[in-house]
This record gives sequence, structure tokens and C-alpha cells, in this order.
Amino acid sequence: MRITEGCSLGQELLVIKEQVQPAMARLKENDLVVERENEELAQVEVQIAELQARRDLILHRRDGAVAVGTELKSSARQILKAATKKKRALAERKLIRASWQADIDSGDIAWRRITCLIWGMLSDGV
Repeated sequence: MRITEGCSLGQELLVIKEQVQPAMARLKENDLVVERENEELAQVEVQIAELQARRDLILHRRDGAVAVGTELKSSARQILKAATKKKRALAERKLIRASWQADIDSGDIAWRRITCLIWGMLSDGV
């Protein structure tokens, strides 16, 4: 009887192994799929980190460019203001020279007037 029972247990074990084998194969396939998906997820996370680093770099550069642009605008305004003052001063000098030349040409040199104009120019810092 034991031999028969042993055979039937062995047969049952084989039947169970045959029944479990497809499930084990699917489990192995699922493990492979999960492993591949984990690898893909890791790659996507690396790409996300790289994109975030690039974004941060771009924002940093943009902020620097905005600051430089603001600084350049301020400098341009200052240069324009100084150029306008210089242009006015040069126009005044030209007018004074023309007036002097007219006085010299007419023979009526007003030394007092010239002295006052020179002192005025020097005190203006021109």
C-alpha cells in the first residue's frame, strides 16, 4: 500500500508541478517586465534630473542677462546724458567763438566780456 501511495504522491507532485509551471513562467516574465520598467523609470528619472539642471542653468543665465541688460540700459542713459551735456557745452563754445570772431573781425574786442565768458566756462567745469 505504501508503494501505491508513494506513486500517487509522486504523480500528484508531478501534476502540481505541471500546473504550477505556467504560473512560474508568467511570474518570471512579470519579474523581467518589472525589471525593464524599473530600468526605464531610472532612465526617465535621470533625464528629468538633467532637464531640471539645464532649466536651472538657463534661468541662472537669463537672470544674469536681465541684470546685465538693466545695467547696460542704465549706462546707456548715463552716457546719453553726458553726451547731451557735452554737445550743449560744445555748441555754447562754438557760439562764443563765433561771437569772438565777429568782435575781432569788427575790430571791437570786448576784453571784459571775453574774460567773463572764460571764467564762466571754467566755473561750469566745461
